[in-house]
Amino acid sequence: MDNIYIPSYNRSDLVRTYEYLGCGHIVVPESQEKKYKKRYGSAVVSIPDNKDGFVAKKRNAVIDIIKEKEPDGYGWLCDDDFICLKRKKERQKMSREECLEHFERLYIMAKDMGAKYGGFDYSEDNMKLKDFAPFSLTKVSFGLILLNVNDNLKYDEKLLVNEDYDFFLQKINKSRRVIKDNQFVSCFYGEDGGKDSVIKYDRSDQRKYATMINKKWGFNTMNWNKTKFEFKHKISGA
Repeated sequence: MDNIYIPSYNRSDLVRTYEYLGCGHIVVPESQEKKYKKRYGSAVVSIPDNKDGFVAKKRNAVIDIIKEKEPDGYGWLCDDDFICLKRKKERQKMSREECLEHFERLYIMAKDMGAKYGGFDYSEDNMKLKDFAPFSLTKVSFGLILLNVNDNLKYDEKLLVNEDYDFFLQKINKSRRVIKDNQFVSCFYGEDGGKDSVIKYDRSDQRKYATMINKKWGFNTMNWNKTKFEFKHKISGA
């Protein structure tokens, strides 16, 4: 597949997403281009350093690349530490070929239904989104998303954390539906600001920016429930 874009920073020695998928465009700041190209060659795409930086700014630069390179406006935007796609029910890891097949399948479904945003589940917990509800039309995905950039939506660069949820809200409020495959989960190496995360945010940062998002949208769309966030929005559906 040629429509996969992998924003990366200071990981020239190992881009786990590319190692797993074997394809994609690794988007890096110009000052790091030579280091990345030593290992990944022509897969590397550079952007000016002033378009890099925090996550929202970097992802907006990738959106501009997708808009330029993809005739239909669709592209996969994937964190650089994606390690596998897993079938939730059997806890089975998909091979590279199987993963790319599921990417292609969801891409075709999104195009057919006119969805401008899609992805897979972010939790391995089958009790959250049960297998008997294989798809959702109003649920968020994290870390690995399919998007159509022709609606001209961008990440809010005022948000240093939780920008991905705010972007989802923009998408679903404009198009009224998304496509999410609940049967599979996207697994990452440095999840949630852990020790191997470039961002290194913590729960207090997340709660601070959740408050900003709630004020922006005028209701409590991100709610902290003792140990985790719960997400609510005003678009009804599956």
